[in-house]
Amino acid sequence: MGLGYAVRSRLGRYEPAVSEAYRSAFIDLDSLAATVASLAPEATRVAEIGCGDGSMAGALLSRMPSLDYTGIDVSDHPGRLFDGDRSRVRFLSQLSSELVTTEAGTFDVVLVVDVVHHVAEGDRLSLLQDAAALLRPGGLLLFKDWERGRGLAHLLAYGSDRYVSGDITVRFMPLDELRELTAKATPGFDLVVECRVPPRKNNVLFALRKPATITA
Repeated sequence: MGLGYAVRSRLGRYEPAVSEAYRSAFIDLDSLAATVASLAPEATRVAEIGCGDGSMAGALLSRMPSLDYTGIDVSDHPGRLFDGDRSRVRFLSQLSSELVTTEAGTFDVVLVVDVVHHVAEGDRLSLLQDAAALLRPGGLLLFKDWERGRGLAHLLAYGSDRYVSGDITVRFMPLDELRELTAKATPGFDLVVECRVPPRKNNVLFALRKPATITA
């Protein structure tokens, strides 16, 4: 259990505001949600692998009024800080491979946001492959991760994940490795956009379109 959990558990009703202020130093979820909405304006079924406390769900639902959201996480209480319309969301404590067994090929959009650098080296490819498998033909994969770099922002990000979150195995990847991993996980997909998410240039987003038809 990391230092962050110990601190948050003592914040009570102030926890959502403090968590959001802390997160916003590294990523603007509203900006990311706006990008998702612009790339997939007609999407109705969205899944997020590694949904955490539900903050991304809140940002998405505020911009996509027809959304049916599914968030999964390995934590015991995924989505615990979500305070929006619960009739439009479900949070499940399960692995991505478990969701694939029941709902492969059914989602318009699948998001993987700041998850892969926490995953064991040997499981990173399979997680993104699961994300791809969850998409319907023509669906959109949004993969966002933190690019390894230099400077104060990167040191703070590493310190946050290693010491505040308590993740002893965290490893950020350089851009070339992120691109290689993405390509391996999504053969035949079209790269729609590769861009940065404010406020840090380390936030790299890949949006990839699954083929509308599968050829033999």
